[in-house]
Amino acid sequence: MGGTKTAAVLLTDAGQVVASITEPTDRSGSPKEVAEFAESLVDHLLREASCSRDLLKAVGIGLPGLITPDRIFRDSIILPAWRNVDFQSLLQPRLGIPLVVDNDTTMAALGHMATIPKHQRPRCLVCLTLGTGVGGAILLDGIPLRGIDGTAGQVGHTVVDPAGRRCDCGNLGCLNAYASGTAITARYLELRADHTAPMSTKIAAERVGLPQAISQGDPLARRALDEAINALIVALSGIVNVLNPEIVVLGGGVAGIGKAFIQPIQIGISDLSFPAPAQRVRVHQAAHGPMTGAVGAGVTAAELATRADSDAL
Repeated sequence: MGGTKTAAVLLTDAGQVVASITEPTDRSGSPKEVAEFAESLVDHLLREASCSRDLLKAVGIGLPGLITPDRIFRDSIILPAWRNVDFQSLLQPRLGIPLVVDNDTTMAALGHMATIPKHQRPRCLVCLTLGTGVGGAILLDGIPLRGIDGTAGQVGHTVVDPAGRRCDCGNLGCLNAYASGTAITARYLELRADHTAPMSTKIAAERVGLPQAISQGDPLARRALDEAINALIVALSGIVNVLNPEIVVLGGGVAGIGKAFIQPIQIGISDLSFPAPAQRVRVHQAAHGPMTGAVGAGVTAAELATRADSDAL
């Protein structure tokens, strides 16, 4: 579940996607309403795959907010009405099977990791999702780094300019205010309002979307994206120096731009980071695109089901 869209997939025991769906996210929905919505998505996937509920072994869900180590949804800028919600207790009785709840970007990190052969998996992986906001997650030896309160990995609130733009969290200069899809589009519209350029007068971000505006050669869209790339390079270079990751994964709608987005970030990190960790790190686009978080939730659910089966023996 993201701030704009909610993606869901049905996986086989082997991890193959057999059904998928994407729906708009209702950010005004109460926890109970979102639990009902989640159950409806499960039923839709089962119908699409011609499966009955008794074949379903477990469900995973990623939510856009802070998740405590005991899996309580603490709070979120995207879902401001949610405070200390035990979402698992709301949804699990409706499903009647094992359920795991985690942060949406953590699920995306696990989804990407699952695509890497086990003998090639990195010891340290950092994942950012760039959509309505900037989400972050860190995996160490395949296990999410959570911190004392579950706030580890909040890369979106890394300050890249102390005198910069106001973030939704109230601070100045957070990465979120530069590199989220929301921020990039807002900056593009701001530039269009201040400049007159033949291409930009023909292309509206609201109508065709920022990736299309960039691909069609709008210089103002490119400028807005370059500002986001520069902010990401600053934030990620610090993370590379501190954590020494082998892989940085970029997901969400903005990363869908592809090589024109990923490559300059790779080059910038190499230039700005301390040389030793810079030599090792590689920047990847999320393996399953906008479905990576959903796949990660499915993989996590499968692991939960396996543990439940083992405990039952």
